[in-house]
Amino acid sequence: MIAPLSNQNGEAVEWWLSYKLPVKIGPQKNTTGFEFLYADSSPASQLSLSPIQLDHSQSALGLTLDQVFSGGPECGYVLWNDEIPPTQANPNPQNNGSLGHSKGVLAFSKKNDCGFYLLHSTPRFPVVGEKTLPDYERQFGQTYLCVSLKDYDTANQIAAILHCQNEAQVYASHLPESSSDEPLCKFANKEAPSPAPQPANLRFLTSQGSPFHLIAKNKSWSEPPRGSNVGRDFWKDLIGPTLNCDIDVESWRRGTVFGDLDQQNAAITEDIVDIDLGKIGLTGYSWPFEKDHAKWGIATVQPPGVIVISDINRQLSQDKRGGGGLAFQSPTLWQALDQIQVKEKNVESSPHHDQS
Repeated sequence: MIAPLSNQNGEAVEWWLSYKLPVKIGPQKNTTGFEFLYADSSPASQLSLSPIQLDHSQSALGLTLDQVFSGGPECGYVLWNDEIPPTQANPNPQNNGSLGHSKGVLAFSKKNDCGFYLLHSTPRFPVVGEKTLPDYERQFGQTYLCVSLKDYDTANQIAAILHCQNEAQVYASHLPESSSDEPLCKFANKEAPSPAPQPANLRFLTSQGSPFHLIAKNKSWSEPPRGSNVGRDFWKDLIGPTLNCDIDVESWRRGTVFGDLDQQNAAITEDIVDIDLGKIGLTGYSWPFEKDHAKWGIATVQPPGVIVISDINRQLSQDKRGGGGLAFQSPTLWQALDQIQVKEKNVESSPHHDQS
């Protein structure tokens, strides 16, 4: 069965966050790509370097995926990723680039009226039955946020959004109890979704009543209007207004990014270009955006101290794809993320920040 989410000490938590470090950083430039920062909902939790690595069976990610794949016959799940993981049976899977830029795991039990949602940023992950990161996905920084769900109905509400807004590319599922008319079943079976012209903002509760927002958009909302090459920016045009705050954003940056086109609004939505862990006690651990595939943002001030973990970048090409993010509040985690970010205006000229 799906047990309550647990942290790496075996204690029940409502959510946990893992932030994987890139390879070859740190004082000795010798990280393996399995090291990660960790925080969760327990009162004493601080964002810090985990004493165990991501490939350890007792890591939060390992424990969670063990529930998904070893949870018994009543444990259902749906897996999706814009880059399908290769397997021995399908070594070269074909991806549909018109579907959403979205990655995650939704696990649930109708019998036990519970579930959880794991939103992450790692391509080609996870392979069904495997509980750790493959070697070919160790290179970059990545984020993993897992949230417990109050009930089975919440899992269905999330599935409806992932289906119609994110247009997520499902590659595996197990539906032991879901009926054919439920959103979970329609999502898993890749039925043609209903049109979703307006973004979704689902407020839901964790198993112990903490509030979260799932904010998502369909490509029909953000794609460029006729005669233009620039559509709506998920972060500036949806996340900021929905949460009523200015926001700093860390995401994958390749090619044209919205920030380069929108200098007049740089104070409203500003890009984070470096990560430096020195202010949380990890001197020598820093990396530029080229080494980070994570997707997260924070409100520029506390309060409101909002955190958003997403699966979509602040990159021009993302206006043609669906995607979303989970927003929540954690003052302690917000403070840590605020400390580790280095924003564009605070970065001196260097080769990896050359904008030419």
